[in-house]
Amino acid sequence: MVRSDFLLAVIAEELGLAGVVLVIALFVWLVSRAFAIGRQAGQHERHFAALVAQGIGIWIGFQALINMGVNMGLLPTKGLTLPLMSYGGSGLLANFVALAILLRIDWESRQLSRGLNA
Repeated sequence: MVRSDFLLAVIAEELGLAGVVLVIALFVWLVSRAFAIGRQAGQHERHFAALVAQGIGIWIGFQALINMGVNMGLLPTKGLTLPLMSYGGSGLLANFVALAILLRIDWESRQLSRGLNA
């Protein structure tokens, strides 16, 4: 078990460039999906939910970006974990709660798109 904030370095060592590109692509997809959920909520005039969804996307994206920068030696060590991957109970819990809120915003927006009251 890896108990370090340098998980991306371990992924690069074990899986190579393909593994790192896959991890980066998944984070880009997650952030872009959060912004799409925010846009959809904004179209239903649910402005607070839209801002929350976009904030969650920015939060996860910047945390991942900072962790990746630290792993590559471009930034000083800050102690931020790689979201959804690194070891740590409270960090994982906060990320899972944020994703649960994001999923709820998406569910409510889909219900409004179908004409049901959420």
